[in-house]
Amino acid sequence: MALRAPSRSTTLSPISFHRPTPTDPQLGGGTTRRSDHPDWVLLHKSARIISGHRNTTTAGCHTTEGQAIEASFWLVDPPGVSYFSVHCPGLSNEDFADEPYVLCAEAALVLFSVAFVPVPRGRWISTQHFVYRAGWGSPSLHLIPDPGKVRRGDLFGLLPFAGTTGHYAVVFLNRHFTAGDKAWRFEVHAFSSVTRSWSSKAPILSGLSEDDQQSLLKHYATCKQIMVGATSLGWVDLFRGILLLCDVFGECPVVKYIPLPASRVCQTDEDGHPYIAPWYCCDNDLIKFVEIEFDDPDRRTLGNQGWKATTWDRTIAADDWRRRFTVDGANISVDPSYSDLLPAGLWNDGTGKLELKKLIFYTPTLSKHDDSFHYVMCKANNVDGKAWVITLDMEHAAVEAVAPYSTRGCLLVSWHCPCAFPKYLDLNPGDDVTMHSKRIGVADFVLQVLLIRDWFKELGN
Repeated sequence: MALRAPSRSTTLSPISFHRPTPTDPQLGGGTTRRSDHPDWVLLHKSARIISGHRNTTTAGCHTTEGQAIEASFWLVDPPGVSYFSVHCPGLSNEDFADEPYVLCAEAALVLFSVAFVPVPRGRWISTQHFVYRAGWGSPSLHLIPDPGKVRRGDLFGLLPFAGTTGHYAVVFLNRHFTAGDKAWRFEVHAFSSVTRSWSSKAPILSGLSEDDQQSLLKHYATCKQIMVGATSLGWVDLFRGILLLCDVFGECPVVKYIPLPASRVCQTDEDGHPYIAPWYCCDNDLIKFVEIEFDDPDRRTLGNQGWKATTWDRTIAADDWRRRFTVDGANISVDPSYSDLLPAGLWNDGTGKLELKKLIFYTPTLSKHDDSFHYVMCKANNVDGKAWVITLDMEHAAVEAVAPYSTRGCLLVSWHCPCAFPKYLDLNPGDDVTMHSKRIGVADFVLQVLLIRDWFKELGN
């Protein structure tokens, strides 16, 4: 499947919340987390619009028109998929022009947009932006004032302020190109939660070489925003590299460009779109990504394809990327006990093993906690909505965990957003988020999944 704009008509289903039992292989040993919430989650980007369902994550505020709005998160440990919901008392599905959608997430923050049908009908759709903040007391939801300058295709980002204040900046990078110009023109617009106001700056482009500027003139297919260090943001171009905005809080932010590894193979379809979007993340100033390369990319949607997964990393100051792990799918060991969770037909009588290459693989994701782990969505076919999220241990070439998932109505190139905000829930001012970690047991994890499954059952009824 080529890279396209993510679907906003996703239909979430209770099938995503498979009821595990204490003997399920993916539950063995539990997972490390703090308090009663996961330390991080794989969050489905599209929200469900519901009424009357709340939990301890629920937070609310008001829209530009004064309409009450609430956001809630339904969390489960990876590789299970978590969801969020939006509720506006008095409004129905017909009052929303599209499903609420996550734009980006950093630390305790999640930025999402909500598109409302205009009243009276026939006017422009009202797209409003909200920041959900976990921790520092009860969770909170903040409406971001409309700067009046946001245009389709602008690059959004989130930057938490240093310390334990819970304050943040919402940043968007406006790009425009005038005929005759030799490069893009950039404008940085930043909203501060301290001043509750927007400011605008023109970044310095002196950090761009002539080759970099030529690269930025070409088609830019942005798949993800990443926070780089404490004061910089990056936006990833799937074809060429990372557009880096440095020193966002300074008087003169600087635009730089980090090319992708020269040896990397970007496999595209007949329209020139990447088959699978590599997943990027950043730990302080260490940028990391994982991608999958197929032996025969033209036939990858048929399954039974050989593939290799590779992870890369580099710092901003480094001259090049470093290849960390490369794993051949044919060499990944799968414990036979996973056969009850995975689709039928993976068993090879000749080798006496389960073969992952018979599955169709989609966008991989790096773990928020361990560089050697990554998560990948896979399906047995393109007909039904059944899918599985598999945790792969890259260092030991083994399947670590499996969780069922439903893909009905969604494209799998951009289905999720890894988020760390759950570990900030219930934090009080001055608390250290790295403290008080504990091990969740099998019974607690089972209860967590069952509660979310029951909530979706109630919603379906």
